[in-house]
Amino acid sequence: MIGLKDVAKAHQEIAQKQFQIQEDAVKQKLSNEQAKCLQPFRLTNSTKDATYEWYKDLVEDRIQGTCMWLLEHDYFQRWLEQESGPLLVSADPGCGKSVMAKYLIDCRLPRSATICYFFFKDQDQNTVRQALCALLHQLFCQKPSLIEHAMKQFKKDGQGLVNSTMSLWTILENAVQDRQAGPVIIVLDALDECAESEFEHLVRSVESQSRSDRLGHGRLKYLLTSRPYERIVTPFRGLLDAFPHVRIPGEEESDAISQEVNLVVTHRVNQLSEKKRLSLQIKNHLEKRLRETTNRTYLWVYLVFDYLEKESFKKTQKGVDSIITTLPRNVNQAYEQILNKPKEHRMVRKALSVILAASRPLTLSEMNVAVNMDNTLQYIHDLDLEDEEDFKSRLRSWCGLFISIHHGKIYFLHQTAREFLLASPTTFPSGLHWHHSITARQAHADLAELCVLYLDLFNSDASLPIDANGDVGQSVDSHAFLDYSAKTWGTHFREADFMDDASIVLSALRICDADSKSYSVWGRIYWAGMGIPTTWFTDLTIASYFGHRVVVKLLLEKGADVDAKDENIKLLLEKGADVNAKEENGLPPLR
Repeated sequence: MIGLKDVAKAHQEIAQKQFQIQEDAVKQKLSNEQAKCLQPFRLTNSTKDATYEWYKDLVEDRIQGTCMWLLEHDYFQRWLEQESGPLLVSADPGCGKSVMAKYLIDCRLPRSATICYFFFKDQDQNTVRQALCALLHQLFCQKPSLIEHAMKQFKKDGQGLVNSTMSLWTILENAVQDRQAGPVIIVLDALDECAESEFEHLVRSVESQSRSDRLGHGRLKYLLTSRPYERIVTPFRGLLDAFPHVRIPGEEESDAISQEVNLVVTHRVNQLSEKKRLSLQIKNHLEKRLRETTNRTYLWVYLVFDYLEKESFKKTQKGVDSIITTLPRNVNQAYEQILNKPKEHRMVRKALSVILAASRPLTLSEMNVAVNMDNTLQYIHDLDLEDEEDFKSRLRSWCGLFISIHHGKIYFLHQTAREFLLASPTTFPSGLHWHHSITARQAHADLAELCVLYLDLFNSDASLPIDANGDVGQSVDSHAFLDYSAKTWGTHFREADFMDDASIVLSALRICDADSKSYSVWGRIYWAGMGIPTTWFTDLTIASYFGHRVVVKLLLEKGADVDAKDENIKLLLEKGADVNAKEENGLPPLR
C-alpha cells in the first residue's frame, strides 16, 4: 500500500512541474530583460532549494467537513463579499490554521481574484523580505504585465532589488493598485512565526495598505492566520473603525473545532482499522475512547496515531482500553513520550540543543558533524561519520516525530515542539523530564562549544584542503560544518556568556589568533561577504568585534595592544561596517 508521505511527495512533484510549466509560459511572454527581473524573486539557487510552494504543499490536506467553523462564519462571508480589507483568523496551537489556509488557497477562495500566499516558518522562511519576494513572484507569474512596476528598480539595482524590503513594499503597492491587477487576495499564514524584529513593520504596512486601498477604491484583500498573541491581535484593533469585522477569534470556537477534530479521528481510525485489520466492533470502540479525550487538537491526533500505528495491541475491547491508558493526554505528554523512548538521552539532548540554537535549519551533513564533535578529537579525519542516510535513520531513532526532515534539512515538527523544550526564568516545573529542560543560553553554549571545537581542529591539521581560489574544499563530509561554524560561532559564543574558567575559552582563544591556521580558514569565509581582508585583524580586534568578554579579558591579561584594536575598528567603519547594526538576537556586533 502506498504511504501517505509517498502520495504527498507525488502531489508535490506534480504541483512543482505544473508551476514550472506556468513559469516557463510566463517567461515566453516577457522580454529578456523582464525575464531576468522575474528570476531573483524566486530566492532559490537550484531545483533542490525549498520554495514557497513547497512549504504550502508540506501542510496536510483538509479532511472533508473540517474548517467549517471558519467557512460558515458570518465575518468570513462578509470578507469574501467585500472588495478590499484584511481579515485576521486567530486560533490556538495545533488547531489546523495552516491546513485551513492551504485549503482556502487551493480550493475555496474565488478564482476571479489573483491569489498569492506565503507560509511563515520559524527560523527558515520567516522574514518579510522572503514573503514579499514570494508574493511578487506569484503576482508577476499570474499577471505578467505588472512586472513593469519592478523594472525601474531592476534597472537601478539589478538582482539586488530583492535585498531592499522597502523597495519590495513599494513595488507591491504600485502593482496591486494597477488597474490591470484586478482583485488580489494575499494569504499570510502563521504571522506568529515571522521574525519578531520585523513583525511590527509587517503589520504597519498591511494596515497602511488596507486603509489606503479602501480610500482609493482598491481591490486588495489580506487573509492572515496567527496564534492569538496580544502583540499580533492588538495592532488590528486599530482597524476596527474602518473594518469592524477584521478578526475571527478561533480560540473562542473550541467546541466547533473539537467536533471537527472528531472527523479527523474518524478518518484516522478508518485508516488504522484497514492497516491493522480491526473488526467493526473494535474500530468503533477505539474511536469512542479517543473521542472521550478532552482538549483534542489536530496535532494531538497526528502524534497519537503515529504511536498507535507503531504499537501492537490486542484486538479486543480490553486490549483497546489497555492501549488507551498509555496514550498521552495532550501534546506535551506526547512530546515527552517521544523523547523518553530512546536510551541515548545525551545524544538526544545534544541534537535538540543544536536545533534549538541554530540560526537556520541545519542540513543532515552539518548535523552529522556537529553531534559527532567532542573534545577528544585532534584532527578533522578523526570524526566518526556515518553515511548520510544511516545518520538520518539514527537521528530519527533519537528524536522520532519531534523533528521533521525535509529537503535534507532538520526542523522541529511544530512550533510547539520548540516551546516545549525551551525554558525561561518564568517557567515552572511540570513533572515532565524534557518539558522546559533547555534554556536559550544552554543551547547556545552547547552549539558554541561544538563550533569552536570544530574550528580549532583546523589548527591541528598538517594540511588543509584548499582549492585554487583559496577556499576550503567542501567535497568531504567532514567539512560540511565549516560554513555554518565560520559564520555563526561568534554569535553563539557571545549568547552563551561563558564564565572565565570554562574549558572552551582556551579553544576560542586559539581560533581568535589572527596568525592561526583556523582563523585563516574561518575568517576568510566570515569576512568574504563584506570584502574585508582577514589581515586587518589582531586577536583583540576579533574578540572585541564579536563581544567575547571572556576572551578579551584573557587577551588583556596577556598584554594585548589596545591601540591596535581601536585602529582596526576605525578601518572596519571606513569599510562600511555599521557599529549600530543589529544581528538577529538584537545585539550590535561592534563593541
